[in-house]
Amino acid sequence: MRHDQYYSIGQASKICGISVQTLRFYDKIGLVNPGHIDPSTGYRYYANSEILVIKIVQDMKALNFSLDEIKAAMTSDSLDGLLEKLEAKRRQTAAEIEQLARIVESIDKRKNQIGYLRELGSGLKNLDVLVELKRLPDQYILYDRRRSACGMEASIVQFTELFQKAEACGLVPNRLLTIYHENIMTFDRNDSDLEFCMSTDFPGAQVPEAYTRIIPGGEYITALYCGIPNEESCKRVYLKLVEWMERNHYKESGPSMEQYLVDMAQMMKPDEFIVELQIPVRKVLTL
Repeated sequence: MRHDQYYSIGQASKICGISVQTLRFYDKIGLVNPGHIDPSTGYRYYANSEILVIKIVQDMKALNFSLDEIKAAMTSDSLDGLLEKLEAKRRQTAAEIEQLARIVESIDKRKNQIGYLRELGSGLKNLDVLVELKRLPDQYILYDRRRSACGMEASIVQFTELFQKAEACGLVPNRLLTIYHENIMTFDRNDSDLEFCMSTDFPGAQVPEAYTRIIPGGEYITALYCGIPNEESCKRVYLKLVEWMERNHYKESGPSMEQYLVDMAQMMKPDEFIVELQIPVRKVLTL
């Protein structure tokens, strides 16, 4: 036996970071057998190939494989099965990491909201507007931008026309939106630059380009309120969003939007509206 190619059980224990007792147990159950046993002394010696097997076993244990699963994989004549098991576990672990990252992100959001209340000297019971920073995806929309009065009657007329266009093109509507291309605090509600939108998918539909575009995804500061959209509620919520942006060093990066969490049937029941005011934002660098 060439001693420079074999390691004693003590040396193997140190190399692999496991106990001698564990190595003896692996030998007993036939999981990892030493490559050589001195017949006169009974000392166990491990070749480099066994060292690699021990390390693979330890990795698989860390990935929550059972000893029976590990033994079945390691005693197979083909390495393909072992690679498949490791790849499947890698994908599962990557998915779990992504899930944990989403949980961490959610925790950070809640911490920021609670910290914001603490800065204001308020408690949960005094929270009147729930402000949330969200990352929204691109939205494909059917739209009609025009100067119009800002109110329920005008909105119902415009959205009804959009529904008719969508039906003619074979589109299924998702959400209704109004985009304000003027300052919410100062615009003339009797003559406003408004964009009436309907988010939808365009799977092979023949839709005139003049009626469609994409609202870019990204970071949006948002807040919900209930009831008929009106000047007072809209301005009150908008000012809360502005206050949050100033405190957290964000700046508006596009026009404000109202998204209505309603369906067509609820358009005739505006008291049941749930409105989300959304403002695209970007982080401002501070020195």
